Amino acid sequence: MKVNFGVFAHNSRDWERVQAGDYSRPPATPDYELVQRAFALADLAEPLGFDGIWAPEHQGTPYGMTPNPLQALTYFAARTRHISLGSMVVVTPWWNPIRLAHQIAYLDILSNGRYDTIGLGRGVSKSEFAAVGVPREESRQRFDETLDILKLAFSQERFSYEGKIFKIPEMSLRPAPKSRDLYSRIYGSSSTLDSLEILSRRGMVPLFVGNKPLEEAGKEVQMVNTIRREIGLPPCQPKNVVFMYCTPTAEEASRADEYILTAGRDVALHYGFADPSNFIGVAGYEAYANRAAGATALLAAAARGTEQNQPKAPGYHPSNLMIGTPDEVIKRIMAAQQACSFSEVTIVAQFGTMPYDEAERSTKLFAKEVLPVIHKMEAPLNPPALPPEAAA
Repeated sequence: MKVNFGVFAHNSRDWERVQAGDYSRPPATPDYELVQRAFALADLAEPLGFDGIWAPEHQGTPYGMTPNPLQALTYFAARTRHISLGSMVVVTPWWNPIRLAHQIAYLDILSNGRYDTIGLGRGVSKSEFAAVGVPREESRQRFDETLDILKLAFSQERFSYEGKIFKIPEMSLRPAPKSRDLYSRIYGSSSTLDSLEILSRRGMVPLFVGNKPLEEAGKEVQMVNTIRREIGLPPCQPKNVVFMYCTPTAEEASRADEYILTAGRDVALHYGFADPSNFIGVAGYEAYANRAAGATALLAAAARGTEQNQPKAPGYHPSNLMIGTPDEVIKRIMAAQQACSFSEVTIVAQFGTMPYDEAERSTKLFAKEVLPVIHKMEAPLNPPALPPEAAA
């Protein structure tokens, strides 16, 4: 099975200053240092034997500071020779679709066709949408129209488009991409069943970015494959992103408790999950208002430095945590694949307040003891991910 490396830059210890609105002093650690450390960690991916490097899209807060994943992936395309590239995810409503199509096509050329997972998503954070001047109420329409435009751009030399938001005169992508199958490389990330159904009826394969229990993800894959059968498509397998911390002993793995707790806090603060007013009445985001109670409890726990009931945080369910000794991590990855039938996995090796030197030690141990085993492991489409009648 293919194993990718996810590159994230967090300034997790700066949230106290940001929450207090104390901008009279700079962060204790400058953002650029953390970006450089994250990229130095990802530089190890190809020499250590990982199969791909993936990057997210986030800006404006201490969380996941990567304002343009295609820019980050272009950097790694130049520094690597064989490793594949993936996005988790490009937040599509923030982009002009023609600019996005051209940048995907250009990265395809610069990487010699190695951008093989074009992960796209709709976005959530109120502050991120506000900063780029895009109404969240338009996110689904913008996402749908952008998918239409990308399909045209990647399949026809000349195309035009007339949508509710975007109106594209007849044109061509120049330079045209090297690969002719770019649209088939697009994966859709969703956090709600409504969005997942919409994407599935478009024929898109899911990309799970560590945002739900794996058992639940397995049921969603079954739902996707049931829809695919209805519309005449073969069953599919998702790709999955999980969080990894590999330690020589089980006792040392307990250090991850702080990192997961602070990572969950970062998610809650960045997305505004603790305040239901960020989502109530916003078309397309009704389901997120229900997460407020859990996020509020999480923030209280993070302030005390203690853990609360599982799951620990929105998006960090224990089943997504590949934490422990090499043997334990191997068992967890195998169980996760059995649960939701993912075809490949991307590990996130640094999260929350974890120091980058600690993430480097964990990554090297994972590469030495876990990666060879997972590379030999099959990644089948398991019966629970098939429509009920097919599984029987």
